[in-house]
Amino acid sequence: MSCLGLVCIVIAKGGRAFVGLSALAIAVSFPFSLAASLAFAALTVFLASVFRDPGRTVGRGIVSPADGRVREVDDGRGLVSVYLALRNVHVTRSPWNCKIDDVKLLRGKHAPAFSKKTLGNERAEMTLSSDAGPMTVVEITGAIARRIVLYVQPGQTLEKGQKLGLIRFGSRVDVFLPATATIEVAKGDRVRAGVTTIAEVKGGEAE
Repeated sequence: MSCLGLVCIVIAKGGRAFVGLSALAIAVSFPFSLAASLAFAALTVFLASVFRDPGRTVGRGIVSPADGRVREVDDGRGLVSVYLALRNVHVTRSPWNCKIDDVKLLRGKHAPAFSKKTLGNERAEMTLSSDAGPMTVVEITGAIARRIVLYVQPGQTLEKGQKLGLIRFGSRVDVFLPATATIEVAKGDRVRAGVTTIAEVKGGEAE
């Protein structure tokens, strides 16, 4: 947790070192340069905002795995793709009660996450099994996002809304839904990880 004045912010695992080092630089630089100290203070505020990890009340149905704006919906493939801007929370969450069957980290390029060249980008592919059917969550890096920090491993069981990982500095998350799901969002919609319903499943809510 990081406290800025009277405001306390929970910092996500994978971002704490960045915030801590920047905060330390404030104290180290202060005796030598007020301007540098103020610059590091601004950087610390920025990093704390980027790596914030707010609590969430889990929504109904299949929930979004990421904060951001829906960039693509493909009913035929059961795809909902979310673009994470720099201002969004970068912690990703499980869309449904599931078991992690497989996790693959694939090295690659760092084209902008909103472009059509992201097929070769570095990514993490998580295969999930659930009572609603199989799902896949793909976290993709971008031009600024250079690393995906995973919180999960194969064999782990998650409840809906539990954390999957952190994409540093924003990027893109694709979720491929089971055939039992009916997509409830459209291109351009804003979504919040663990909160916004992106699809409903025949048979209702995950227990």
